[in-house]
Amino acid sequence: MKKLYIILIGTLLFVGCGDSGKKNKIKEARVKSVKVEEIYQSDIIKISSSSGIIEPANEIKRISTTGGIVSKINFKNGDRVKKGQMVLELHDQDVESDYLKAEALEKSGEIDYKIKKINFTKIESLYKKQLVSEDEYLNSKNAFNHAEATVKGNRASYLKAKDDYENLRFLAKEDGVITDLEVKMHEKIMPNTVVYTLVDDKNMLVKTYVSSDEIEDLKVGANAKLKVSGLKNELLGKVYEINPVAQKDSKKYQIKISLDNDDKKLRKGMYSDVSVESGKNFGYVVPKSSIVIKDLSSYIFVVDSDVVRRIKIDRGYSNGENQEIISDQLKEPLNIVIDGQFILEDRDTVKVLSEEV
Repeated sequence: MKKLYIILIGTLLFVGCGDSGKKNKIKEARVKSVKVEEIYQSDIIKISSSSGIIEPANEIKRISTTGGIVSKINFKNGDRVKKGQMVLELHDQDVESDYLKAEALEKSGEIDYKIKKINFTKIESLYKKQLVSEDEYLNSKNAFNHAEATVKGNRASYLKAKDDYENLRFLAKEDGVITDLEVKMHEKIMPNTVVYTLVDDKNMLVKTYVSSDEIEDLKVGANAKLKVSGLKNELLGKVYEINPVAQKDSKKYQIKISLDNDDKKLRKGMYSDVSVESGKNFGYVVPKSSIVIKDLSSYIFVVDSDVVRRIKIDRGYSNGENQEIISDQLKEPLNIVIDGQFILEDRDTVKVLSEEV
């Protein structure tokens, strides 16, 4: 009888120990392991992402106003020219003849004007002394006025003829690169024809577009980063123009970004991804991956004494992988869950893992 009692006690103890271990295991299973990052308020730069095509900041299309026959071509497409160098020359007999006639008329008109002016000055002086008649005075005055008007008319005609004549010689108006030069020697060019384009490639630009939300805090002079197709290194530029009127179709606002091109690697037509700094805030900045979406709302989990709290947040500025979050429940330091957050519920007990784990 005593032996049986001992066996029963042993069994009860064994069963009791088994229940205790099971409860501990269940308790341990309820503790969820997470990684935490300590967050303090900091600056965040808002980044607006878009794209655009590289083009010259200054591009001059040279148009033949008179037309003519190509008599000289000194450069070809891709050649770099200096300001004042003659790119090509046209010949037109009528333009050259009109210029010579206008030049001669202006000179003869000026001579006649000077004679009439001297004569009128003398007659006017005599008329004041009553030594000549009023008719003689008026005739001299009218002749002088007519000569003066003729000089002005001749001058206008001469300047127009001179401009047409000089436009037969196409001089580079700036340093740059010749493009779109398609004319050939002895070819007849019609008036108002684009003969070539001069590209000033020292400075380039990108036109791109931002939304109404992005333009609110965007300023002229804001920094921009560009990744240009075909180039390895990221380029830096600045916003130098903001159109305050939205495009009719897209409802977006055009901005222009200036780029230095000292090494001449940028070329017209290159595609570029653009990131523009469109504002700056001071607040809580967390990794975007730490934010949990549930029922169309955004949440973060914060650890407080091994227990997590779920906090509903609004989103502020976004910058790459970082996101500004806004809530009146946030306070420093913010021990935010950055790993394991998607299996958490509000008030869960957690075990914080170290970085080595």
